Amino acid sequence: MENNPDINVLLIRLFSGEAEPEEKKEIADWLDLSAENKKLYSDLREIWLSSGIETNADDYHLEDAIRKFRNEIRKEKSGKPKQIDFNRFLKYAAILILLLSLPFSYYIGTRNNTDDSITTISCAFGDKSSIILPDSSRVWLNSGSKLTFSSNFKNGRKVSLEGEAFFSVAKDKNHPFRVKTAEVEVEVLGTKFNLKAYPEEKSVSTTLVEGSVNISSKYQSTLMKPDQKLVYDKESKKLVVQELTDTAPETEWKDGRFVFRNESLAELKPKLERWFDVDIVFGDDMVKDRRFTGVLGRESILEAVSYFDLSNFVSCQIQGNKIIINSQNN
Repeated sequence: MENNPDINVLLIRLFSGEAEPEEKKEIADWLDLSAENKKLYSDLREIWLSSGIETNADDYHLEDAIRKFRNEIRKEKSGKPKQIDFNRFLKYAAILILLLSLPFSYYIGTRNNTDDSITTISCAFGDKSSIILPDSSRVWLNSGSKLTFSSNFKNGRKVSLEGEAFFSVAKDKNHPFRVKTAEVEVEVLGTKFNLKAYPEEKSVSTTLVEGSVNISSKYQSTLMKPDQKLVYDKESKKLVVQELTDTAPETEWKDGRFVFRNESLAELKPKLERWFDVDIVFGDDMVKDRRFTGVLGRESILEAVSYFDLSNFVSCQIQGNKIIINSQNN
């Protein structure tokens, strides 16, 4: 396949965390076209991860980037014999030019094929991210979340999650996919599910959309079916399964929609704070129990606040990054 510079640029934007939603969709569509595209993605991703550089840095050092790239290749050529595919470096050397021409702060390096480095992807408050794992599984990360995994899954398909993520797991009956949180572990072969495990919340929840998953804690385990939600209570240490008629409130955040059904403001508070990267303060206790149903996009916080203001039950004030919500007297 002829190398496509536009795709290279999109992939680099994806790896750096700069890709827009429409660019991520374009990459996903491109990956579905052929196995060769997936192989190219895997190779470029491996080169990217080998640099070990923090993205979105303040400084952009063109000369340092070039020097590191050349020095790393020189080390591989002059050091002890290793199984290095230099054809791959030649094939993708042109990508260095693309990297250095983009307004991001990163550089390209080389990797020993036996290396199994650890990668951590973090998603800031007010943002969400989509990534593709070494086995072609796709993960959407919600605001304030962190995913950790080995760069080549050499020791199995294992990831660690802190926060919330939606997983679309590539099927591989010989290699189970495992997601570990501080309290529970999820094991699947190929499925779609949502897992929420924020450290500050009182429970961990898993919502199954497709396939089957096994959830286990230190004390018990449960096999889930589609349209079920399992909640692990951190205090009681118990797993409780709930039947759902609508999974949208649990999963549609990945598509840019914040869906809530008959939830109190107290329940919505941590979700809204992460979604819009704001602090919410209640002016009285009664307002916490006001319940709402609706759908919010990632519009400005002003538009979101106006939705609650229109209810005639609450009034909202914006003070910088703080939203104050009070009961409204009628």
